[in-house]
Amino acid sequence: MHLGRVLGVKITFNWLFFFLLFFYALLGRLMETIILFFIVLLHEFSHTIVARGYGLTVREVELYPFGGMAKIDDLLEYDPSVESRVALAGPLFNLFLVGVSIVLYTNFNLPEDSLLFFIRSNLLIAFFNLLPSLPLDGGRILRASLSKRFGYRKATYQAALSGKILAFILFIISLVTLYYSAFNLSLVLVALFLFFAAQKEQSQAAYVFVRYLARKHKELDREKILNAGYLVAAEDTPLKEIVKKFTPKNYHLILVISSGYRIKGTVTEGQIIDAVLNRSVHLPVRNLLK
Repeated sequence: MHLGRVLGVKITFNWLFFFLLFFYALLGRLMETIILFFIVLLHEFSHTIVARGYGLTVREVELYPFGGMAKIDDLLEYDPSVESRVALAGPLFNLFLVGVSIVLYTNFNLPEDSLLFFIRSNLLIAFFNLLPSLPLDGGRILRASLSKRFGYRKATYQAALSGKILAFILFIISLVTLYYSAFNLSLVLVALFLFFAAQKEQSQAAYVFVRYLARKHKELDREKILNAGYLVAAEDTPLKEIVKKFTPKNYHLILVISSGYRIKGTVTEGQIIDAVLNRSVHLPVRNLLK
């Protein structure tokens, strides 16, 4: 469901989020529903602001029951440390809102029930999103950490598996609450969201490199010609340092030189990206020479 645009970013509802809001409204908790909506929206736009600070293009934010997903056009997989910082921005902003709320609560005469719900909701969203499971923010931080050793694709599979396990645990808990006549529909919705979103992340990981190549082809079709950007790198240079030098509208060729400044070979931009996604960002560029 398309909501509109904020700061040029398209805002959409996932059906699970819409269903949860509708469910709470039917229970007579309209104010809490509105508060929850704005918390999730602010959470996602904190990701957007940090991503833009790194020069990334955010085209859409999709809202889920306990968070959302900022869809970034640029390859965030280039630099795991950037993905970690973008992911961490959401929970940290929620904790910042908690701190501001506590100051307001202790110094001003504001509606107590709404303010306490605002504090509890921010704490819940912050700590839930920090769980190390994709597609949660903590899962993205875990993936960024693992990708430094195993590459983006394998790291995604591991973090997505953690997400599926968490979904299964939450579903079992919801069945237990049903047995004790304390059924919680929110747990079922969250479990479903986690499982299918983790599956989506896992399936998309295999197509990241294809997506990258498709983007280069589109650039070539649009521009009809791309500059060949030449870089010179010492043979022990980690791939992540080379990727940082890549610029749009250029296809890069990397001349690999030895310690004696002799050319040992040439590596293409495509080879670099493939190795980053499937091997490790810390891999020395000499390992790509045949």
